[in-house]
Amino acid sequence: MNKMVVLLGVLLVGALGTAGFYWFQAEQAKTLVQEISVKPLFFPMEKFVMSVNSDPNSRYLVLELTLVTHKPDTVTALKEATPLLRNAMVEHFAKSSHLEVKLAMQQIEEVQKLLLNRFNQTLADNKFEDQLDNVLITNIFIQ
Repeated sequence: MNKMVVLLGVLLVGALGTAGFYWFQAEQAKTLVQEISVKPLFFPMEKFVMSVNSDPNSRYLVLELTLVTHKPDTVTALKEATPLLRNAMVEHFAKSSHLEVKLAMQQIEEVQKLLLNRFNQTLADNKFEDQLDNVLITNIFIQ
């Protein structure tokens, strides 16, 4: 009889422990789901202006970008990472001529994809766990 009571007690403790474990896991999953926004979150960057190669005159590229994510934590991280992302743009466009930029901007979706990949790689290279969902070119001016 005592062995039966002990066995039932052990089974009861085991069942409660298992139930508690699954409840804890479900609560963690709810927390993770809540950290992802249903609506996209937008992070507008400051206007980007740089000269592009053109003989004999100076030419300029003006870009306004908005970065898109669904994670609120990423928006916070982007505030820290902005100098790195602006530097990635400088590195990309510094070797481009006025004509190359003008032709590239005729395919804006391709430029957006290229910048998205470049920005996500820059974030990863600098140990940011956050990644962007999209890059929107909201304004462009090539002079």
